[in-house]
Amino acid sequence: MRLTDFEVGLKGKIVFIVSSETSRLNKLSSMGITAGSIVRLLQKRPSFVIQIDESSIAIDPDIAKEIYLKKAV
Repeated sequence: MRLTDFEVGLKGKIVFIVSSETSRLNKLSSMGITAGSIVRLLQKRPSFVIQIDESSIAIDPDIAKEIYLKKAV
């Protein structure tokens, strides 16, 4: 499921990221947003904010559409 379809407050594991821009993948990777990472969606508006470990990161909606995850148990 896309990050854009995820419910606020839930934790998920990133399964894959689909982006045609290598620089975007590199930027996400440098922030710890990679396949296998566990994230919690904190908010959807005005931008998407996710939490990874102790960091909160704001993500543009266009980028959020490229991140696919599954619910973490």
